[in-house]
Amino acid sequence: MNKVKANIWGREFELNVSFDNFPDEEVTENQELTLDAIPSVDYSESLPELKQYIMKYNGSEIEGAVIDNIFKYVMPKSFVITREKDNRVFAVFCNYKFDMEHGLAVVYENEKFKTVGAQDIIL
Repeated sequence: MNKVKANIWGREFELNVSFDNFPDEEVTENQELTLDAIPSVDYSESLPELKQYIMKYNGSEIEGAVIDNIFKYVMPKSFVITREKDNRVFAVFCNYKFDMEHGLAVVYENEKFKTVGAQDIIL
């Protein structure tokens, strides 16, 4: 199992990496390139959208009007790399305080933030 170190929203993490492949599929060259790029991504660019998502769906459950510590609500747990041919796409899978069953996925494409949502947006 691969592990990758990355600074996500100002905190260092070492997370497991999984590849969204069928059991008999090999890891592709593009997936390897994606794996290599994960530590260099600027995760801070996703933070405003992530906070906006939380406020939109669970704002009434948050004390105060501002999220000052994202880790009270969202905790990164792993990276998932998709089987894209032309783009480097991966997600940071996170535990989400308000939906422990489905969690959150913060998706990146070509090292840039793309979207945030329930983990099934990437699976």
